[in-house]
Amino acid sequence: MLLPDLNFATISSLKPVEIVITEASRALKDQDRVIGSSEIANVLRITLQTIAEADISFRAIYAYGTSKISNPEEYIPSEDAAGTFISSHLPYLTPGLNDGLLALVGSIFFLVFRRKKIKQKEQILYDEAMAIEKSLRNQLLLEANASQERIDYLKSILALLTYALKELKRDLTVLKAN
Repeated sequence: MLLPDLNFATISSLKPVEIVITEASRALKDQDRVIGSSEIANVLRITLQTIAEADISFRAIYAYGTSKISNPEEYIPSEDAAGTFISSHLPYLTPGLNDGLLALVGSIFFLVFRRKKIKQKEQILYDEAMAIEKSLRNQLLLEANASQERIDYLKSILALLTYALKELKRDLTVLKAN
């Protein structure tokens, strides 16, 4: 399979992970920062409410927190537009066999190149997130006597980052196997 079922099938689908990593970095730098001062405050509030859920995804929490869906358990990611377009319209785009084979080879190269770019980006984000997760765990221990609002903020970011790491690791494992 050229492009397996990934949690993050496009580079742009990784943007929420970047936003969470940035927020986590801010949390480590600013000890007065709490959920209310975050750009992703709704996402963090939803994360606090769903920490007990065993089978919830990072993308579902993020989409629900940004009001893109009404229930995080019902989240269904949008299909990959390029893959859908190519697979459903390829027979109609090419008049002859040679043109069809050329289009097919071109789409295969496109998918292989895209898979490589996604894997590189995911690996970079995974490494950053791992380092920040460790720092957040240490920060939680250091700030054990902080306000409940601050503790909730750190816990929600840590949980969200942990969900993202789980999905990034799965993608990297799938991409390595293929």
